[in-house]
Amino acid sequence: MPFSKIPRLFALARFAGLTAAATLFAAENHAQSRPPVLFDTSFEDASLGRIEVVDENTFRLHVAGQEDERGHNRQANWYYFRMDHVAGRDLTIVLTDWVGEYDDKPGAVAMGPEMRPFYSEDGEHWQAFADMAWDRTKSEATLKFHPTSDSIWIAHQPPYPYSREQRLLGEIDRSPYARVELIGRSVLGRDLNLVTVTNLDRPDDAKKLVWLITRQHAWETGTSFAMEGALRFITSEDPRARSLRDHVVFKFTPLMDPDGCATGKVRFNAHGYDLNRYWERVDLRDKQWLRKMPEIWYVKKAILAQQARHPIDLLVNFHNDEVNEYLDTMVEGGPTLAMMQRFFRQLTAESTFDPTRTETTVVAHPARPTTNVLWLEDRVPVISLEQGIAPVKKLHGRPTAEDRTNFGAQLIAVMGEVVQ
Repeated sequence: MPFSKIPRLFALARFAGLTAAATLFAAENHAQSRPPVLFDTSFEDASLGRIEVVDENTFRLHVAGQEDERGHNRQANWYYFRMDHVAGRDLTIVLTDWVGEYDDKPGAVAMGPEMRPFYSEDGEHWQAFADMAWDRTKSEATLKFHPTSDSIWIAHQPPYPYSREQRLLGEIDRSPYARVELIGRSVLGRDLNLVTVTNLDRPDDAKKLVWLITRQHAWETGTSFAMEGALRFITSEDPRARSLRDHVVFKFTPLMDPDGCATGKVRFNAHGYDLNRYWERVDLRDKQWLRKMPEIWYVKKAILAQQARHPIDLLVNFHNDEVNEYLDTMVEGGPTLAMMQRFFRQLTAESTFDPTRTETTVVAHPARPTTNVLWLEDRVPVISLEQGIAPVKKLHGRPTAEDRTNFGAQLIAVMGEVVQ
């Protein structure tokens, strides 16, 4: 198609809500009387890079991605946008610019043939596209669809923004079994919360204590749905939940990167630091880390204070992975590792956890340590849980938001039972 016939592309930038800036793109074709297709990112957690207009119904969309504090490790595994004026059109979009870098190794592609995007016609209820073509050579995904509503939201997986987490915590704080505390603020001033759930009528001295951390990386929205499921279950009147509250203190860090979750970022905090790679370097005596990574600083301070007062029996550092599901730890052996192996077996038997490994893996000391390093620093028994976003055999497809919420209830029950 000659360049002169490509519809004109214009951009209008505006600020709205919690987003730093929103850009609204329109493909304008004067030969058509109907309104042009609009691409909107003027809402919380939205993200989209450059748009190429092929024709009035065909677009090449670049994933924005995010780089770390050094300008390296570009991560391109989050996109979320809305298309307006689309009802009745035969649309084609090509998602491109996936190639990035992971742990300083170039060539990482956070996308594949099984990871079909999700869409919503109301911005609330999500389902995966039925079909997607994946070009392995170009690392591009092509979607062809015919919307029946005038707007459609599209995302890598169902979004879970900061505002939803804040509403959830408002509900949970009304429970007689829960306490929500503000323990610090992020780089951009958003709340970092700690939730405690137990039977407050029984002393804590004889209870076990478990801790669940989610959303160290903003794109990992599945962990937030699981956190919601965990919190709703453990504060419920379910007999299993009541029994667990009698014998266990539950601690939750629901959102480690609230800035990224509000502004559509991927993996790094507002200063560009990976919140699962600097736990060893963040020294609570050195205020430079409070400036650079307040998210790690405040949460690490809370964990170590808890460990000194009432030792933690199990801390799960929960993440999403593209295709793999596994548990790993830096615990070398003994009864703590034996407990973690029991946790692996029980979680596999009683939940939709579908491991790609045969047991909890013991990992060596990495160059950029994860939260697991707290075992070496202060004997905090940390285990990393990675849950894939690709289709799961147990679920017969890509996990939905409801699947994730159900898994959260299963996960927290197993955590509470395995330490007893």
